[in-house]
Amino acid sequence: MSRDKELISRLLEENEEFRKLHEEHIAFEEEIEKLMKKRPQTTELHFEIETLKKKKLFGKDKMERILTKYR
Repeated sequence: MSRDKELISRLLEENEEFRKLHEEHIAFEEEIEKLMKKRPQTTELHFEIETLKKKKLFGKDKMERILTKYR
């Protein structure tokens, strides 16, 4: 676990793609949290939240592939 934290820190500094994906991941999480607090929860809002979750997961998968290459 500590090794992964060190690797992530290094990649955030050295790998532009990883850094961009990490920033998007955080932005998606913040947007999802913001939308989840809205009331009433409409169908459109639910769809938007689910879309953001899928984008976030897609980015996380890409980050994991990058991490795997450096392990």
